[in-house]
Amino acid sequence: MAGAIQWNVSTLSRLERGQRHISPEAVMGLAVVYRLPLERRDELVARAKEPATLGWWDRPPAGVPGDLGALASYEYEAIRMTDWSPGVIPGLLQTPAYTEAVMRDSGISEYDLHPRLRARRQRQELLDRREVDYTAFIGTAALRNQLCSAKDFLVQLRHLVTMANREGVDVRLVESPTWFAIGGWYLMDFDRVGPVAHLEHLGSSTFLFDEETKPYIAARQKLSGLALSVRATQDRVEAIIEQRIVGK
Repeated sequence: MAGAIQWNVSTLSRLERGQRHISPEAVMGLAVVYRLPLERRDELVARAKEPATLGWWDRPPAGVPGDLGALASYEYEAIRMTDWSPGVIPGLLQTPAYTEAVMRDSGISEYDLHPRLRARRQRQELLDRREVDYTAFIGTAALRNQLCSAKDFLVQLRHLVTMANREGVDVRLVESPTWFAIGGWYLMDFDRVGPVAHLEHLGSSTFLFDEETKPYIAARQKLSGLALSVRATQDRVEAIIEQRIVGK
């Protein structure tokens, strides 16, 4: 296909993955090569002429890296999200105090801290969309990894229970040992394109597409079999909260 329209293969790949806006002229060229009916061709060209709907991630503020903006754009389009977080509370379920403690511990500068916190809050608003199906698999180590003050961590644990009761959000604790517990990942599914996996590193991140996501799809299935149910998870977290209160 790239040869037929005399494009670079990577350019066509980015278009197909929704990573690059397509011009009306490019739509016309593709429609001709694919021999689309005239009515369908005109419809697609008209859609390409419509102004793109911009989110904050299209122009990330200073201090917010571009890959974080890319992650937010994928989240906005996703219909299903699965977060495996073995050592910390997942970002979309974090309270402000816990988020700040995590960011400071990871070495984010004071200059970048507040833009990152705002970006995190904006990403968390995604869970208010009822059509989003979000599942967080959390390792037991995350419930011991306090990072912030005891008071703030208690608030974080309570927030976890609150979010677990929200429509479209499943929080499930993984107590059983598993070989992939050393690293977290974030898998996003979409309506019309293949899945995307996001891997976070120290100071950077990686996106995996299509065939590259198959191991994470398999891991999601295994985690679903290992994890406690949503109700059992809530009971376990509430018991930890009670222990912390009694132990004061």
